[in-house]
Amino acid sequence: MNYKALLLVLGVAGYLALSARGRFEEEDPSSLSFRYPHHISISWETAPVSSQSISWRTHDTVRVSFVEYLETTATPFFKDQVKRLPAKTERHTADDGTWNHHSANIQGLKPNTTYSYRVGNHTYWSEWAEFTTASGTREPFSFIYFGDVQRDIYSLGSRTIRKAIMDKPDAKFLLFGGDLVHRGAENLGNWNEFFPTGGWVYQSYPLLATPGNHEYANAASPDYLTKHWRLNFTFPQNGPAGQEEETYFVDYNNIRLISLNLIRYPIDKPGTQKMLVWLEERLKEFKGDWVIIVHHYSMEQLARNREAGVRFPEFKALYERYQVPLVLTGHEHVYARGRMNGTLPVYVVSVSGPYQNAIRFPDWIERAGSSLQLYQLIDITPTRIQYTSKTVRGDVYDAFSIEKDKKGRLKFAASPSLGPESLLPPDKFETRYKKEQVDSYAKDRDNYLNRKK
Repeated sequence: MNYKALLLVLGVAGYLALSARGRFEEEDPSSLSFRYPHHISISWETAPVSSQSISWRTHDTVRVSFVEYLETTATPFFKDQVKRLPAKTERHTADDGTWNHHSANIQGLKPNTTYSYRVGNHTYWSEWAEFTTASGTREPFSFIYFGDVQRDIYSLGSRTIRKAIMDKPDAKFLLFGGDLVHRGAENLGNWNEFFPTGGWVYQSYPLLATPGNHEYANAASPDYLTKHWRLNFTFPQNGPAGQEEETYFVDYNNIRLISLNLIRYPIDKPGTQKMLVWLEERLKEFKGDWVIIVHHYSMEQLARNREAGVRFPEFKALYERYQVPLVLTGHEHVYARGRMNGTLPVYVVSVSGPYQNAIRFPDWIERAGSSLQLYQLIDITPTRIQYTSKTVRGDVYDAFSIEKDKKGRLKFAASPSLGPESLLPPDKFETRYKKEQVDSYAKDRDNYLNRKK
């Protein structure tokens, strides 16, 4: 049993106690617990094979903070081996008080090596946690993808994240497709719920994310990505100028993962054009096995009260030209998987939180779902992507593979043993949607199911 699996077994009973310190909404902001580091997460600013970025928050009175780290030892007597790195600190006044946000990027680490770390200062420290650097090889590995969490994060969104980790304890990282919270400029009911939802998981599994429209204070302006995004996370700064930590790429072993902030489209035409040029350069230069792209907005809107049609035709053309196999998205609060015009990439739309929409059924959808909380397990080898979407019960809802032959040709295959599709309308369907959208739902659903026979 690897250390993460063991940690799951030993830690589940104490999980709520560990995370409770992060759920501060009813506490006095001057209380002692605020001085301890919280909202801790790890990610990557630079290469996963040799670095680890860490972000955390403390009370305004704690203005200096450090990360201490060492190669993990079996003995607790490792004091003389500890290295210390000072954090960068930025003060920020939010809806729940004034905080110091800290970040550090540990570099010069060994590949495929487990390290222990903690964050804090001379008096107030977090618990020790572990992370493992990437191997830099083409070995098989897995990661977990989550669609929108957004609402009721702590009470209901949490069960998706926790079930996914228990299902795949050896995952190398977590990927979120935007709308991690409902109001990105607010801590209360939002970030103060998101971080306790993951607790020690975010301290041990690197977290990557692309921005959603709800991470914006005003989704109609590209200038309003809230400060919380860069304060809460430390992501790569290798994107187009002015889009650092929102549009970026990470090379993890043999794959290139690309985050595109398409919230900028079409409200920021110059920024979108820069992103398009940047994306083609990144696709041209990559010599590894797989490219996977994530952006929040889906290639076509699927909620029943939204307009039909391809949203990002220039990006769709690039994906097809460079044989991108998989594009992961969210926003629609439904589940959908399919190939437009019968060609790759496979487009996935998913949702991990409890807020759900009623779905439309455009012709390209090959598997649909609604009124479901889901997580996605993605297994990578040099010649195969295996995708599995599961419900919070752990039941397989969708599965497919993309295989690459010796000539680089890609072949898609859906699982032949999938169960019935869940196409239940969401709660308050009749009051949330126009009468014609409600009245036509059963016929549209039946037509969709009949065309698949």
